[in-house]
Amino acid sequence: MIYDSLSVALLSLLGTESSDSTNAHIARYLLEHQQDLDELSVKSLAEACHVGTGSVSRFAKEVGFESFADLRQAFVDARRGYARVEGSDVSERAQNLARLNARALALAAASVDRAAVTRLAHDLHAHERVQVFGPLKAQSAALSLQVDLLMQGKLVESCNAWSDQLERIARATRDELVIVFSYTGTFFEARDLHDALQRLDRPKLWMVCGNDRPLPSYVSDRVLFTSDQSPFGHPYQLEFVAGLIAQEYAALDGTAR
Repeated sequence: MIYDSLSVALLSLLGTESSDSTNAHIARYLLEHQQDLDELSVKSLAEACHVGTGSVSRFAKEVGFESFADLRQAFVDARRGYARVEGSDVSERAQNLARLNARALALAAASVDRAAVTRLAHDLHAHERVQVFGPLKAQSAALSLQVDLLMQGKLVESCNAWSDQLERIARATRDELVIVFSYTGTFFEARDLHDALQRLDRPKLWMVCGNDRPLPSYVSDRVLFTSDQSPFGHPYQLEFVAGLIAQEYAALDGTAR
């Protein structure tokens, strides 16, 4: 994965919680010290954040874990390093980074499911209420599509916090279209919405992803493109597909409306 679901949840929490809230203090500490969490206990984390041990335990449950030990292990399992391009100076690194990005874009352009893009554009015309989402960097593709459609007179909604995105999807109804951008296709793996979306009035749910993995039964359709899942292709491949969706929406004539 490009980044783990726990990091997504904690970064989203920091974007929505008050900066001086207990949850924000705990989330910030965990993100800043994730390389040193192996031996961290509930007590030591509580002392570091100047909160009670009960607050730490409640925090772990609020972000989806049975205990703080499970939360800590998730960080240990997902530990990873930042991917760096080669180069002796900024000019060489710029050229190498541009080359990697260009290769990723060319791969997406050659492989994207064009028929699916057209189907999605028709669905955009057919639905009055549309919501678009993506976790962290993938949200840039959702925002790009939101702005491109707004320039064409089509208002779609979005929000940045992952927890809020999941809540909105769970509440969406059959007259709504929901589009999720997920580079790895794992958007729903940490918080499965099976129970919430196994109902007759669930929304039309699309995913745009670069990984041909099985999707939940409640996902209606998807736009798939080929990706090597390199961090250098993220989120640029998703943004390219978002732009293509907007272009196809514009290309449809008035009979599609």
